[in-house]
Amino acid sequence: MILLAAVLACVDCHKDLVERYARTPMANTSGPVRAAGESPGKVGRQFTITPGLRLLWPGGQADLTLFIGSRRMGRSFAYEYKRHLYQSPVGYYANRQSWDFAPGYERDSKPDLTRPITPDCLFCHATRATLEAGTLNRYQEIVHGIQCARCHGESADHANLVNPAKLAARRRDSICEQCHLSGSVRIAQPDKHVEDFRPGSDLSEYVEVFTETAKGVAVNGHAEALAASRCKQASGQRLWCGTCHNPHRPTASYAAVCRTCHTAPHNSADCVPCHMPKAQAYDGGHTVFTDHSISTHTRRPLASYFGRQPSVRNLGLAYAELASKQRNSGYLEKAWPLLREAASAKAHDPALYNAIGGFLAAGGHKQQAIEYYRRSLQYDPLQPGALLKLAALLGPSAEARELQEKALRIVPRPSFW
Repeated sequence: MILLAAVLACVDCHKDLVERYARTPMANTSGPVRAAGESPGKVGRQFTITPGLRLLWPGGQADLTLFIGSRRMGRSFAYEYKRHLYQSPVGYYANRQSWDFAPGYERDSKPDLTRPITPDCLFCHATRATLEAGTLNRYQEIVHGIQCARCHGESADHANLVNPAKLAARRRDSICEQCHLSGSVRIAQPDKHVEDFRPGSDLSEYVEVFTETAKGVAVNGHAEALAASRCKQASGQRLWCGTCHNPHRPTASYAAVCRTCHTAPHNSADCVPCHMPKAQAYDGGHTVFTDHSISTHTRRPLASYFGRQPSVRNLGLAYAELASKQRNSGYLEKAWPLLREAASAKAHDPALYNAIGGFLAAGGHKQQAIEYYRRSLQYDPLQPGALLKLAALLGPSAEARELQEKALRIVPRPSFW
């Protein structure tokens, strides 16, 4: 297989490189289901996957049309409803060669087929995903897989393309971190979208990433784990993802890379099984990933991965998101005064006002919550969740029905008979 972007821009001069890269997991991390090749199967009593990857459950069926994931560990899937993309509640796990519930669906008591595939879902699995105006999960175009342009930029002029290894360290690392750095919380900077990041830019201008005490291996926690390691702290900017990983081809020996610094190793065996063991990802369903912390698990308070003092706004949103994820009331107590302080700046910040609306509604302050949800939607009307929450606060009314209908136009609720 030769990638489309490479055919158009790179293959004339780099044919061998392009063809090798086309066989890597990154190049094949999304695509149409006809190229997937998974066998049929069953998940629990609810779901059956038939040949051709049609998903059946009591009361309905849908054709799986898009795969997400290289299948080295596993794959998630999506289906279309009125040309909108939605997550499948089941996925394929290559390590066990079987189907099972997708991450986040393990505890569902009944089928949930209403979760939209938004651009942030596709960001690390597609080179480009272009939405139709006024929607959150209906796409004009999806350029599948991670192609050359994602790391080297898009330009007809070769001189304007990016070589990550020749960039300053922060911009070099940003290219890998755009997908391999999730942190405990990742907050978009005000008026920024991570999808607008381009190779050669500084990722920290687009997102704030918060890290905290390590819980184990995370699916997209490679960069933060490496940053916490003694190897990284001792070697500084010299050690980065590209030290061990050549994205164009597999590394022949990671132990050989280790010995470029550790010239007198304590053991002649492979370094990786002991110092970078594989473990089940706490946020990745039934999958195992390499621990990049290199045997270092130190307690860390919530802090900016980029080593800066986070804004009151970003820190408040981070605590609020962690409170929801972990059901931690202590984080709620930390979040609320920070969000209130951030709101005093009277910024045009829909994410901030949406979070405050949620706090106020939970505290029984109905009218104030309505005010903040309205303010959030004023600056970003494409928020189906905020529309539905505001409708619920307004109670039975013509306005509430209009808000509900608007939410359903943005992300239709699939109905199966």
